[in-house]
Amino acid sequence: MPEERSYPQIGDTLFQGERDLRLNADISVWNNHLSGYAAGYKFAADGIVDAAIAGNKPFTFYVSNLVFPVVFLYRQYIELRVKQVILLGSRMKREQHGFPKHHRIDEIWNHACPYLEGLPGVPHDSLVALGTCLDEFCKLDPDGMAFRYPGDRDGKPHLPEWTVINLRHLAETMTRIGHLLDDGTDYLLMDLQHQNEFANEKVAQVPLGFSLGSCR
Repeated sequence: MPEERSYPQIGDTLFQGERDLRLNADISVWNNHLSGYAAGYKFAADGIVDAAIAGNKPFTFYVSNLVFPVVFLYRQYIELRVKQVILLGSRMKREQHGFPKHHRIDEIWNHACPYLEGLPGVPHDSLVALGTCLDEFCKLDPDGMAFRYPGDRDGKPHLPEWTVINLRHLAETMTRIGHLLDDGTDYLLMDLQHQNEFANEKVAQVPLGFSLGSCR
């Protein structure tokens, strides 16, 4: 006999805490941070791919379906991490602009890359390689819609019929991309913290009764 299926019932809710604290997500910890969102998207994509590689059912049976959320999750991770690079880099340089509001990750990367150039442990060749990967991504999915919907508003398919994507290969490349972007944002964050600490020390050294302006 088929397994009994349950349907929504009056009184059902979606968002609430439970006694199993392991599965209670405290959104307030990360809801104002790009870093938390970015990490969450990548963890989710990695988890799906790991389950498929391990042969866990039903993941191995639905690889051709799972590719859509996996690629979307990885793309969202990249976009948020690269925008975080711009946010941190612009603050370090005292620039008065935020990150671009569109979703073209190749163009966003063009804004972000200069902030990572010259950072310790960030090879120039790796930045070039990342830029090439993002160009490839945008050829397949220019605006982040191709793996969310099968077609555009006019019904034109987003993806060519010949598209074949190996999830293991994708995840391995994304691991290297993740190492570069995560390390880069960490370097920028540390530099920004040191910069702020130095500024605070300068303020602390100003004699009482004087403003910083009067000491210059």
